[in-house]
Formats: sequence, C-alpha cells, structure tokens
Amino acid sequence: MVHLVYCDDKSKELNKILDGSKTMKDMYCSLFGIPVAGATLPVMAFLLLGIYGRNIFLIVSTIILGIGHIGIHLNHKREAD
Repeated sequence: MVHLVYCDDKSKELNKILDGSKTMKDMYCSLFGIPVAGATLPVMAFLLLGIYGRNIFLIVSTIILGIGHIGIHLNHKREAD
C-alpha cells in the first residue's frame, strides 16, 4: 500500500507506516500551512489547468468538485481530532 506523507517529521511518519500504527489523524497533516493538502493540492492543480487552458467548463467543474472534496476531507480531519 502506498502512503503519501505531507508532514514535517518524515522519519516519524515512516516509522508509523512500517509498524502499522498510522491512524486516520496522521493522514490529514498540513503542507506549508495548507490544511488537508492531499485534497487541496489536486483541486488547485486542476483549477490552474483550467485557467491555463482557458476552459471554463473545467474551471466550473473543479470549483464544484473542490467544494465537496475539500469539505469532506475537512470533516474527516475534524472527526479524527
């Protein structure tokens, strides 16, 4: 299984992954102050792609997706805390 780690202390997170003690709370670390980076960064990538390509359909779709996707992950983070 592949785990993406967005936390400052990578060695601590790697040890948690290897010994199986990684919890849901560990999956929602921030990256450079961006909360739930695993949800926010992909949405931002598609938004920038839509702006770059001047594709209004992609921009609107990404905004709708982003509201739901980031919102769900913020709720999961809140439940984990």
